[in-house]
Amino acid sequence: MLRRVLPVLIATVVLLAGAAPSAPALETHRCPGTTNFRCGSVTVPLDRSGRVPGTVRLAVAVEAPRKGASGFLLALSGGPGQPSVAFADSFRSSLAPALAHRRLVLLDQRGTGQSGALTCAPLQALGTLDVVNTRVVASCANALGPKRQFFSTTDSAQDVDAVRQAIGAPKLELMGVSYGTYVAVQYARQFPASTDGLILDSVIGPDGIDGYFLDTFERLPRVLAEQCADGRCRAATADPVADLGTLARRLAAFPLRGKVPDLHGAAHMTAVHDESELLLMIMSGDLNPFLQAAFPGAIAAAGHGDAAPLLRLRRYAQGPFTPASEFSSTLNVATTCADVKLPYTLQTPIGDRWGLWQHGVDGVPDSAFAPFSRLAVTDTSVAHDCLRWPQGDTPAGPSTAPLPDVPALLLSGRLDTRTPLENAKELLPLLPHGQLLTVTGTGHDVLDSDITGCAARALKRFADGQPVGTPCAGKDNAVTVLARPAPSIAAYRRPASVTGDRGRLLYATLDTLVDAQISALQTLYAGYAKIQGGGLRAGRFAASGDGSRLRLHGYSLVPGVRLDGTLRADADGDAGRVTVDGPGTLDGTLRITTKGVVTGTLGGRPVRYAPPRSGGASAAASVGRGRVPARVKLPGAATVRRQLAALRRRAAG
Repeated sequence: MLRRVLPVLIATVVLLAGAAPSAPALETHRCPGTTNFRCGSVTVPLDRSGRVPGTVRLAVAVEAPRKGASGFLLALSGGPGQPSVAFADSFRSSLAPALAHRRLVLLDQRGTGQSGALTCAPLQALGTLDVVNTRVVASCANALGPKRQFFSTTDSAQDVDAVRQAIGAPKLELMGVSYGTYVAVQYARQFPASTDGLILDSVIGPDGIDGYFLDTFERLPRVLAEQCADGRCRAATADPVADLGTLARRLAAFPLRGKVPDLHGAAHMTAVHDESELLLMIMSGDLNPFLQAAFPGAIAAAGHGDAAPLLRLRRYAQGPFTPASEFSSTLNVATTCADVKLPYTLQTPIGDRWGLWQHGVDGVPDSAFAPFSRLAVTDTSVAHDCLRWPQGDTPAGPSTAPLPDVPALLLSGRLDTRTPLENAKELLPLLPHGQLLTVTGTGHDVLDSDITGCAARALKRFADGQPVGTPCAGKDNAVTVLARPAPSIAAYRRPASVTGDRGRLLYATLDTLVDAQISALQTLYAGYAKIQGGGLRAGRFAASGDGSRLRLHGYSLVPGVRLDGTLRADADGDAGRVTVDGPGTLDGTLRITTKGVVTGTLGGRPVRYAPPRSGGASAAASVGRGRVPARVKLPGAATVRRQLAALRRRAAG
């Protein structure tokens, strides 16, 4: 986890090469917590028209001079609402292939991080899955006062140019992730002569964020179908889109409720309240590949009367509380209400907006958001969130000027639902020298999600001025789609080496161990500091601080089967030892090696099992002629560390 940039104690002056005579040299100091960056600030007017007084102090980090690096690449986080400066080293690692001849520049956009992060406690308290209360939005907007209308993307793009001048750069290459792609595109539209190139990862469409998220609704069936293509979901569902429709119709009528184990293993009432919440849960999987892999089976199970798998995933989809220093919910609302094309304007009387909002998609066919209902579309929308935004504000609207003819690389994950691949395809024709790289099995934030290395190769080729080509052909980042949990050990086959129910219990035990490992990974990728959670049917798990030990306490995936014991990630021979409490007299103790060999006793008799050579210790139940272990590729520790380092700067919208 990267440390937040601390306040400055000592400042020095560094004259950056090529400083423009119209801008003073940027005063910088060594950035605490980073390896090779200098930090400083650029002060800009709050309102460039001068109507509203005030200034904004923009936090900036610039990579120290390097031999051969004559240009600058400015990277932009997403949200809107996320800072960048505190994550300089993480950005440096992700963008290393593009930085042979450029120095990296980071900017906390106005209203984020150390650039005066906007904070309003009731808005900040909202979780990922919580409905935005329009009265809370109005209260926070009124508390901001007149300055609230100067946090548009246009304002941020103008800030970027002020930073360009301050560091003495004739031109900037811009990189953005998610919402950051829109800021980069807006900069290119407003300052074409100062734009040297674009790297756009997880692309917002050319017209900006859709006021009703129709791009997400329309492409979700394609994403689900692709996730399950070629039989990849055979252990989970026969038709993921049909299962989603079944569940959506149920949620349109009443919430899905049930009890699942909490952090202490106690039964806790949980609910998925409506279609909108379900959609937001699915979108959370864009940044959590182990959560995304669990949704097809969990949605299918919920549609067939077993709510527990989906209800357990709610905690991972919601994630922990995020402070305004890491993501400003207030800035997010202020920017989207300023930018997004709404079915009303901010000049429209508030009382007249409700009908316009509710009928804003009347001309859109049901097929554009099926299998969700029209109510789900309106309730989830930005058009809803801005209903009570104060009347009379006149924020600067986005530019529609042509994009400059500069080199551009667009990167899209094929399983991304919040910025679907189709967005990039719509923007690409507007960039005469644009190239598009799609990455199979990847959700949001391609450069940080790709474990195959193909995106990094594409980035290196682009930086070297070469055609990107197809380095991702045949590569796949997808986590194996997880099976629908079995209702009992009777659903399992048995290995030839272990007869009867003892063999079925053995397979159920292996599935339970992997379920615990995956639950721990879902917790990590959700952003929780402590790796702990409940089993599916009972019990709990907890990991050591360094994640090397995973302890199970009565942990249950399959009804009637509970495990106690420890799994070790750093073991050389033993992967773990567990005590098995099975149905009836089928109890025992098992030792599992890192190669998946199992020895011990079950039901009072010796057990020995060695997986097929094509298999391994990592298994999840699959459906064919009964359930048998099938490989699930779990990432190595280095991959997890790298991806977790990027989690806190991954885009929210």
